[in-house]
Amino acid sequence: MTKETIEAQVLREMRSILTEIARETAVHREARHVLSDDTIVRMRDCLSLISAREKELNEARGVEMTSRPKLGIEKSDSVRVQLKTSKSGTTH
Repeated sequence: MTKETIEAQVLREMRSILTEIARETAVHREARHVLSDDTIVRMRDCLSLISAREKELNEARGVEMTSRPKLGIEKSDSVRVQLKTSKSGTTH
């Protein structure tokens, strides 16, 4: 395994902090965002540039990018319950 470069570390940390800021400042659709529209666009642009540079670095190292973005912690309040099948073939 090759050692991660300082540039790759900086890119990873910048991506991490920008996405953390986005998560922590997220509001409901009806509410006004605390960040200006211009700032949100610039954050998206930065994340795109970071992703493009990470792709270039990985291609230069011969590493395939297989990770996908995570949309936050996806916890469900629902509980899955197995229903028994009766002798007649219907579920209760």
